[in-house]
Amino acid sequence: MSRLWAIAANTFREAVRDRVLYSILFFGVGVIILSLALSEVTIGDQDKVVRSIAQGAIDVFASIIAMFLGVSLVWKELEHRTIYTVISKPIPRWMFVLGKYLGLMLTLAVEVLIMLVVYVALMFTQQGPPAPVVFVSYGLLMAQLALLTAWATLFSSYSAPMTASAFTLALFVIGHLADDIWVYGSQADSPAVQAIARTLYWVLPNFEILNIRPWAVHHRDVPWERIGPALAYGASYTAAVLAAAAAVFSRRDIK
Repeated sequence: MSRLWAIAANTFREAVRDRVLYSILFFGVGVIILSLALSEVTIGDQDKVVRSIAQGAIDVFASIIAMFLGVSLVWKELEHRTIYTVISKPIPRWMFVLGKYLGLMLTLAVEVLIMLVVYVALMFTQQGPPAPVVFVSYGLLMAQLALLTAWATLFSSYSAPMTASAFTLALFVIGHLADDIWVYGSQADSPAVQAIARTLYWVLPNFEILNIRPWAVHHRDVPWERIGPALAYGASYTAAVLAAAAAVFSRRDIK
């Protein structure tokens, strides 16, 4: 466990020194603050509009950070040639992958916490304390980011950052359109199209299962009946993808 923690801690230190990471975080915080100004120019329920924009900004920028960090997981080690020092030691490759992943998740947790603190502080000054469902929503967001980062880790274990970025971005978009793919396939006349749509729906991740932001925006009661199945889905899918990433990296020929 000490070796695993050492890899995770080193990954965290490397990530927080990345200036691009701070740029993304800066824009995320900026959009959250800007959402308050939009309350003066919106029509209708201004409070809901502000909450929707601010919470959407946290989700989007947290996902961007997850993809940015994940796709360069192995590439940075190869570019800096630090991978050779690691694999020369008695450290299993699966432990290296898991340690890097945990370091990335720790970084994401800190970044999301910073944006959430800014959001809560602004809500206190404008609308009062956020509803409990807001905090549950961000617990599920972390589960969503864990799955997205696992896929980025898998892609980075065998491809260059540009290719891994394209794959991860495509997966992110498809994962949020999974329900639409199912509906489209159900309404299609072609059996082949129906089969392809169903296969994509069941094989690719469905990020909307881990999304209760509409409840958080409207300050509804926490949909507890969704939370358990969603967390079980996210944890099992993430574990499977991480296992695949470890297996792929273990078979990679590093020269």
